[in-house]
Amino acid sequence: MLAVSGMLLSLFRFQRLARHLGRHMSESGAVEPARARQAGDRIGWAVTRVATVLPWHPVCLPQAVAAKLMLRRRGIPSTLYMGIDSRGYDAHAWVRVGDRIVTGGPSTDRYSVVSTFS
Repeated sequence: MLAVSGMLLSLFRFQRLARHLGRHMSESGAVEPARARQAGDRIGWAVTRVATVLPWHPVCLPQAVAAKLMLRRRGIPSTLYMGIDSRGYDAHAWVRVGDRIVTGGPSTDRYSVVSTFS
């Protein structure tokens, strides 16, 4: 899924891909059943692990898109966040399931959220 998300991000404008990520500017619930949290943790681990061994080392956005699509396919509510730091020099993307950050964490608090998809 990391290869697919990277290819989609390079071939299409983000606006076109965003339609498949969920509702714009909405968030999933902060409390999810244990089954959903466990699946989110497993998917987050898998995406992060695979990203470290791929020759092109996907950054946070392809990782977040891959995790979001994998979670959505399994029917697990999640939110993809896109943020920017206070200086405007650094952007970041991460995914949350329930109260856990599954990709792009753990230090997301330095970013101001500019867009969400759930």
